[in-house]
Amino acid sequence: MCGKAQTTAMHLSPTSFALALLLGVAPAFNAPQAQANPADSTCSAPRPGRYAVMGEGELKGEPMARLLQETWNPDGTLQGVRLERRGRTFRESTYTGRFRPISSCRVAIERTYLNTVSTSQAVLDLQGRPRFSLGILPDVLMVSRWFALPSQSCSASLLDGVVVSQQQGRDWRGSQWQPNAVVQREHWRGGQVKGLAISSYGPTVEEATYSGSMEVQPDCLATIKQRDSMGRSYNYRAIVLADGTGYLYLQTDPDDVTVAYLQRLSPSSPAQAGW
Repeated sequence: MCGKAQTTAMHLSPTSFALALLLGVAPAFNAPQAQANPADSTCSAPRPGRYAVMGEGELKGEPMARLLQETWNPDGTLQGVRLERRGRTFRESTYTGRFRPISSCRVAIERTYLNTVSTSQAVLDLQGRPRFSLGILPDVLMVSRWFALPSQSCSASLLDGVVVSQQQGRDWRGSQWQPNAVVQREHWRGGQVKGLAISSYGPTVEEATYSGSMEVQPDCLATIKQRDSMGRSYNYRAIVLADGTGYLYLQTDPDDVTVAYLQRLSPSSPAQAGW
């Protein structure tokens, strides 16, 4: 729990756009059919489907972090919702793009955000699903991890049980961005959480309990609000993983940049969770 302007494109709110994706309604976008590269007969073709993407890096010396909820279509087009931090600024927007297979079991990805084009390359697993990707722009350092998602709606109860995480982020101290690291263990039940966070800020180590709540939309986008035992508040936008394995979150507080995967270990009863 690290130091624990919203823009809408295509005349749809991010929420309604993502829900449209979940229901299988996608905007038209002309792109070539995605097929396996003939030079790589051992590679599977890129697999259409729904994905969550967690990325972090730097842009011109400032920390950058991102969550994407993205749908790949059989015709090689894609669309999604982007949650992004650039330094102290948070943005949320929809986008479109395309993907195509290239050599060595890779995929080239092009996305258009707010009239700006970004490019990246992803490596595929044995089933043709993207696993990790790297931004391919001269002024951006961005590496991302991918999560395949089933096409089903989400609810807060998907997280019931024990969730753990480790994360590294940046917080604004002394007029500059400073690194931090955190490990957490938390218990969820019905959208309510209680947890423990151990945080390192270089020479300082803190331990705090916290509690909070999550509001989950059917499209699996979520909003988290928490408060710790030291009286500090934390705010996040999140993507709940529809297979019940956990969630991804991105901190929206201006002085803290953290993006993380929080892994659900198992369901638990109220007694086991310490409620």
